[in-house]
Amino acid sequence: MPSTPEIAKPGSGAPVLETQDLTVRFHADEGVVAAVNGLNLRVERGECFGVVGESGSGKSQAFMSIMGLLAQNGHATGSARLNGREILNAPRKALDTIRGSEMALIFQDPMSALTPFMRIGEQMRESLMQHQGASAQAARERVLEVLEMVRIPDAKRRIGQYPHELSGGMRQRVMIAQALLCKPSLLIADEPTTALDVTVQAEILNIFAGLKKHTDTAIIIITHDLGVIASVCDRAAVMYAGRVVEEGGVQDLFYRPAHPYTAGLLRSVPAIDADPDVDMPVIPGQPPNLARLGAGCAFRPRCGQSMTVCAETAPPLRPRAGPAHRSACHAETVL
Repeated sequence: MPSTPEIAKPGSGAPVLETQDLTVRFHADEGVVAAVNGLNLRVERGECFGVVGESGSGKSQAFMSIMGLLAQNGHATGSARLNGREILNAPRKALDTIRGSEMALIFQDPMSALTPFMRIGEQMRESLMQHQGASAQAARERVLEVLEMVRIPDAKRRIGQYPHELSGGMRQRVMIAQALLCKPSLLIADEPTTALDVTVQAEILNIFAGLKKHTDTAIIIITHDLGVIASVCDRAAVMYAGRVVEEGGVQDLFYRPAHPYTAGLLRSVPAIDADPDVDMPVIPGQPPNLARLGAGCAFRPRCGQSMTVCAETAPPLRPRAGPAHRSACHAETVL
């Protein structure tokens, strides 16, 4: 990462991204699938915000809806405002202008996201020339600049290579570089370290840490890995069955979890000094069927602290250790 002055991070003001009652539904053979249910998030300029949850929790679909990339059987309602402008369900032409310039998405699988028959430099230059009208020479210089920013060695040679000639970690760096080309105000990374070995994972997370330190881009990291959240995020939201069940600063979530699901996730992380002869704690049961969500708390069948009220009323998010730390649980204390 080039040595550049740190940019002051504003603590208040207009958020880069704000969602209100964001809801996503899919029409499937088994019925209407409630993928995301009333999501309210606020992501500030210059912060790294994590969204964590197991598969099927709705974390990826929430942001696919914001990007306008839902499958044909999906539909989103509510509100999603980028820099104060409503973008949810915006016309495709408007979204084509916004995507890549004001907000960018790093896909989970870079091999499927990169065009296999185009050289790296070609497809990166195309984005700059389309969104900013840059000349071929100016685009090439910017491509080399961002490739060096994400620590790709010998960038001048790499731009002439095809995606299949790069390693998985190198392709992920290219995806990050491509997302940064037009200096977007919002960068969304969907499982950016999946399928990478531990050393490469650490390198990718260091890149995000450098971006957070030296730019004012808001970064959202979608992951199932609590280690990723701990490494680079300032705040995080824990999602279960399409809802945020806990939200707060990373210190609060890790040291003062206020929802049984968050506490269960933390207990399920293996410790380095764990006794191999002792079974690792797990969350019992299975996630709910999102096409048949009943009343009350969706986590109740798997929760060791469930009460009668949990079956009757879904708990709202309410303050816990402080106003910035909230959880959706009827229990006063999480064991």
